Parts: sequence; structure tokens; C-alpha cells
Amino acid sequence: MGLLASFEGMVDCSAADKRFVYEQILSADFEEAKTNRTYKVRPDQVCVVANKAASDSRGYYLYKIGPRTRYISVHNGLNGHVQMYGPFTL
Repeated sequence: MGLLASFEGMVDCSAADKRFVYEQILSADFEEAKTNRTYKVRPDQVCVVANKAASDSRGYYLYKIGPRTRYISVHNGLNGHVQMYGPFTL
């Protein structure tokens, strides 16, 4: 499971959003934040941090659920696996 969204129409994340995502994924307890929660989100609630063409073949997406709740999905471009992490609070 994961967050449900059509990835068409998504925009690049702002510099602040990208910084937030990288701080989270580099934190020591990021793996503990794995979740299987599912939300139906609109494309305007999701932004792209890095795409699958990146050197590590991972795509990162930031899901903005409400004013302060965030989820991060990590898409493995090599095997197609998607893992959701969160919730994170601003």
C-alpha cells in the first residue's frame, strides 16, 4: 500500500521541501518511520524531490497531508519497489 496519487502534474519540490526530505532520509531513525498507511491525495499535494533517472535510481516524493503532516515515498527505479515513510511533522 502507500499513498495513492496520479504522478502526472506534479511539480518539483521547493528548496525547503527538498532540504526537509533529505534531512529525514539521512536521519538515523528514518527506517523506523516505515508505514503502510494509505491516503488518497491530489497531485497538488505531492512534489518530486529527485527522479528515477538519478544516479542511485531512486525517486523521492513528498506528500503534504494537511498544513503540517508530511510523508515521503521512496521509489526504487531498479526493481519498482515503493516504500512509504511517515508521518513527519513540520
